[in-house]
Amino acid sequence: MKIIFLSAMFALVLTSCSDKKIEITVEYIINENWDKQANAIEISRQTVKKDSTINPFSHLSQGEILKKLEVDSSFVYRTNAKINDRDTYRNWKIYFNRDNGFYWQKGFFGKEVEDTVKVIGNLKKNSWYKFSYLVTNPYYVYVYVDSSNMVHRFDVNLANY
Repeated sequence: MKIIFLSAMFALVLTSCSDKKIEITVEYIINENWDKQANAIEISRQTVKKDSTINPFSHLSQGEILKKLEVDSSFVYRTNAKINDRDTYRNWKIYFNRDNGFYWQKGFFGKEVEDTVKVIGNLKKNSWYKFSYLVTNPYYVYVYVDSSNMVHRFDVNLANY
């Protein structure tokens, strides 16, 4: 009984997090979940695994996304997005194609910093990306940028998987 109650409470917490907006375009991200203590982001370009196909214009299950995509290690960037005290994270846009006042570090969190850059550039057409650390639970946003720069979003919640 206790396990069922705790599972229900965990699901309720996850649902409350999903009410906050996460908007991703080819040029920027807005994440209402960030605050002064939790403001990390990691972006990795993804490639379709050898001998796999994936149709970004169909309804994809979480399992399909996780099984068919893998990291392209040439494009992995992370940062802790710090803003000044008078601003708010609620509608703050972090741009990929211009200086936000902080550095992006190349590589995954927990790994040694390979390099730093001020700008990582727009998300590329016909490419997959994985966004991590947008909320505090095991939750990822995968996006596919099509040939007309439209972003197709696929949320993966490992707590539900």
